[in-house]
Amino acid sequence: MNTSMNTREPTRAVPGSRQLGSAAKFASMVLGLFSISFAQSGTNRSEVIKRLAKIDHPGSSWAVRAADAPLMFTGQIMAPDAASDARGQAERALDRLGVVLNSAGGDISRVLRLNAYVAEDKDTPAIEAVVAARFAGAPPVVTLVRSSLIVKDARVAFDAVALISRAPTDVEIASGNAVMPAGAKVFLSGVSGRVSDLPTSVQETMEKLSAISGHLGLGKRDVVQVKIFLQPFSEFEAARREIARIFSGGPVPPIVMVEWLSTAYTEIEMVLSGRALKPQPQAALTFPTIPGRTLSPVYSHVATVAAGTPLIFLGGIDAGHSGPPREQLKRVFEKLGSMLFEADSSYRQLVKATYYVADATTRMTLNEIRPVYYDPARPPAATAVVVSSVGRSDRACVIDMIAVPRVGPK
Repeated sequence: MNTSMNTREPTRAVPGSRQLGSAAKFASMVLGLFSISFAQSGTNRSEVIKRLAKIDHPGSSWAVRAADAPLMFTGQIMAPDAASDARGQAERALDRLGVVLNSAGGDISRVLRLNAYVAEDKDTPAIEAVVAARFAGAPPVVTLVRSSLIVKDARVAFDAVALISRAPTDVEIASGNAVMPAGAKVFLSGVSGRVSDLPTSVQETMEKLSAISGHLGLGKRDVVQVKIFLQPFSEFEAARREIARIFSGGPVPPIVMVEWLSTAYTEIEMVLSGRALKPQPQAALTFPTIPGRTLSPVYSHVATVAAGTPLIFLGGIDAGHSGPPREQLKRVFEKLGSMLFEADSSYRQLVKATYYVADATTRMTLNEIRPVYYDPARPPAATAVVVSSVGRSDRACVIDMIAVPRVGPK
């Protein structure tokens, strides 16, 4: 059994005293850890969702832990029409989300992570109020950013990850949503395209991602989500067509589109089922080396999670107040450490990060702060993007993260 990725000592110490100190303060901020149990169809065991709920943001959690079980990844879901205001659109979009989940043996109470994309910051309070009411009994982690949307006059779009009761043996895709079977999982970091136009950029980027997944023994049939950051957003249809073309007429997995601010046209990341990995990963979390890809101390190109390993979703991690980007990022990483501590994880067990930053200065500061906290031998897979806003004009950054539990002595 290869356990090197779990037993290797970090070459740069993680600031444990900072993490533990913040955890004590953090504990007083949260509502508490509670469990929701339900029987999984076709098995004799009970799956458990554990939620560390936010006391200051009803309807959302700091962290959600879920056992290895089938997951649904949805595409972006919006109201069926754009005739109502932001609150009305959010209500109707979440109604549609419920229908999508029900079709796969899930429901709103099993949502683990909810991403919200708002057209304007002024709509953030109304959308958060709808989410708070809808998820009051089973709060997911919620991350919200501003982006143009693919439907004219739409105010909000959502995508979600949820547990389902069905137990497929292979990836299933229908109506722009995907079901991932229980088992190993693979997360690919964002890859950029830097050519002369957006369609060619999408093609180039998808070919790079296909080469990475192919090196792992995985193919198009294993993909459960494609997330594309693009500009100009007005060309989203061209991007969608090119992604569909890459899948050669077969089922197209969920595509999540987010507007970013960059000189490059696109950056694309993917999530895949790892059931076809050979050999199967034995350590809970590993970071395979990809030929031709330069190693970085702040992100890994690929992260694999072994079958049977719970996932811990963390989201909506911002500073909680205004201030210079440097001070906000310090607060963000202190909060992240506290959340990991409470969720029985650590900085060495981070799987996948998405960093949304509001400007280039914050992006550079992010590069400076990550080496302070991360073990350079095992940083998470990651995508860092500049967006027009993280939903509040005074916030510089928000982080969405996936982790696994700590291993060894507690």
